[in-house]
Amino acid sequence: MNSDSESVQHPDFRIAGEREAGVKCARCNQEVRQGELTARCTRCGAIHHQHCWMQYQCCGSYQCSQGSMSSSDQGQSLVISRDDLNQAEPLPVVNSYTDNAQAISEKPKQLWNKLALTAFIVALIGIPLFGILTGLIAMILGCIALVSHPTHKKGFALAVLGLLIGFVEMIGWSVGLYHFYGNPQATSISLNEYAFDDSALENMPDYLKRAMQSNVLIQVSNGLLSQGMGSGVILKKDAGQALIVTNRHVIDHDFNGTTDKAPDNYDELGKITVQTIGQLPVPASVKWIAPHGIDLAIISAPLAGGNISEAFWDRNDLPAIGADVFAVGNPHALGWTHSSGSISQYRKQTKGAFTYQIIQTTTPLNPGNSGGGLYDKNGLLIGINTMTGDKRFAEGLGFAISFKALLDLAPATFQLAARQGNPENKTTEEPDSKN
Repeated sequence: MNSDSESVQHPDFRIAGEREAGVKCARCNQEVRQGELTARCTRCGAIHHQHCWMQYQCCGSYQCSQGSMSSSDQGQSLVISRDDLNQAEPLPVVNSYTDNAQAISEKPKQLWNKLALTAFIVALIGIPLFGILTGLIAMILGCIALVSHPTHKKGFALAVLGLLIGFVEMIGWSVGLYHFYGNPQATSISLNEYAFDDSALENMPDYLKRAMQSNVLIQVSNGLLSQGMGSGVILKKDAGQALIVTNRHVIDHDFNGTTDKAPDNYDELGKITVQTIGQLPVPASVKWIAPHGIDLAIISAPLAGGNISEAFWDRNDLPAIGADVFAVGNPHALGWTHSSGSISQYRKQTKGAFTYQIIQTTTPLNPGNSGGGLYDKNGLLIGINTMTGDKRFAEGLGFAISFKALLDLAPATFQLAARQGNPENKTTEEPDSKN
């Protein structure tokens, strides 16, 4: 009797006031509203809705519900049969903590970035081979490899090296090819091995001897890596000073044919020396550079000695196409070299507002002939040799600026007449001035 009375709980029913309002019901876990009928457990003090208490006839709190479990529930046992044991499967084996730690500490094997490796190999191949093309390819591959390089792969340093090596070999090959093919003035100057034999002048015709003696060898030095040479023609001699015509590109290393402005300071062009037959080089100075970017210049030098002559010319002298002509110059520093050919055609060129005549000739011209004279068969100066075709693709293709262009452009202070000299062996028919 006592046990039954203890199992029955008698709550305290009341209307929810401000203290109970907002408290969650211990049975349904919903908030109790003010004014609702509630039931308060007298054991634990938990608040319930009245209908929740009446439905279960007991407290729903954790403290009271543990004590209210029936003996039948507490005594229920779990029965496992033999069939259950036969059907049982073992649980999977769980690795120990040490095994897991070792697996985590082992890093995955890093692979190489194939693009970076390719860039490095191409850059190395380009050093002995044609580095301009391979260097460019290595730079492109290196840049792509750096931009897309994954962090889990090796090869970042190789991509950087491929980029740098490609850049260096591209610049190096470009400079080397320029000096080998594109800079004909950078010729080794050495007259010691094949010096000019003065005695050869004794057996020369007068017209050829005069052309030889009016030719000079010009050397220009503007630093260790900027050395050049060319030819020039003596126009006039006065009080020990000689006026010499040459090409601008012989004395101006930076001139490329497109610049129409002369340097402000001629002294910045470098050290210029002039040498005649049998004489030592003497210093020279620039007196005039042709306007409009025309490849002509006049220099002055103190010249003395017996093997010096002024060139002869006639403004009206115009040999026909096919007529024999010859050149005198210093190809590859072989001073006072004669070469013969013929006139292939007369052409014209326009620079700025000035149009002038160009003589196309079959006369062999080489680096060092620039600035030298082109003469007709009587030894009259008709042009200044200025360029030749690329001998890898063309033979017998040379050009000279007509001497008329110099007479039209040179300042009057130089006093260059339309005609100078009268060759004694002139073969063209002329009116007899004595009659």
